[in-house]
Amino acid sequence: MGDENGGRRHRVSLTEHPHPPCQPGYGGRHTSWRRKMSNRVLFVCAANVCRSPFMAATFVEEGSGSVDGTEWAVRSRGISVVRQHPMCRLAASLIDPGTEGAASAASHVSTQIAHADLDEHDLIIAASREERARVARMQPRTRGRTFTLKEAVALGAPPLEEGERRRVLADGRGPATLADYAEILDRRRGRVRMPQQTGLRFPWSAHDDPRDVPDVHHDSTRRHTRVLKESRGLVRDLHDQVSHFLSASA
Repeated sequence: MGDENGGRRHRVSLTEHPHPPCQPGYGGRHTSWRRKMSNRVLFVCAANVCRSPFMAATFVEEGSGSVDGTEWAVRSRGISVVRQHPMCRLAASLIDPGTEGAASAASHVSTQIAHADLDEHDLIIAASREERARVARMQPRTRGRTFTLKEAVALGAPPLEEGERRRVLADGRGPATLADYAEILDRRRGRVRMPQQTGLRFPWSAHDDPRDVPDVHHDSTRRHTRVLKESRGLVRDLHDQVSHFLSASA
């Protein structure tokens, strides 16, 4: 679909797709079937009511306004979904109305994560280290492409080095994809500084791990809103980083 500048908008989908053939031992590298499909992002939290659907809707909202032709398939799942629920009303209210993200929020129903979800996504973004660990326990081979949101943004912040670019494109597979980006983030683990705790911490006061987007669904409206707005900014950073990588490596 063209825009007024003659570019092609991002094609973004949150619909359910048939599962592609499983690839035993897949750890983040491309396979032939991935070459033919969209860049697939999976957002994960606990109940799939607030954090992960909000992240997914924000990512879709960002993609729907871009014009570089990248195809995305975006989903969200929960690791401990007890029953089906719509998206958190406060989170849904923070999505711009009339966008694809708003449509996603309106139609959302919480869904338990399955092994097939892990098999078919190139990048898995967890709200916290707890969900990241649960995903890794479900399927250890996903470790190389599973990150917390804050971890992924921190790892993606340094500019792409020429050596990283050569490694990604070394085997002549064609333009880089999201799986390549996940591989670069994984290689940067241990070499890039992660978010650190700032300020004083007292034993009697509540505090969040600086690497997590905490579950504040039942906290005060003020704190709930603050955490959601922070995660929205992080998702936008993630989208910008990934989009820049894909366009620069095309």
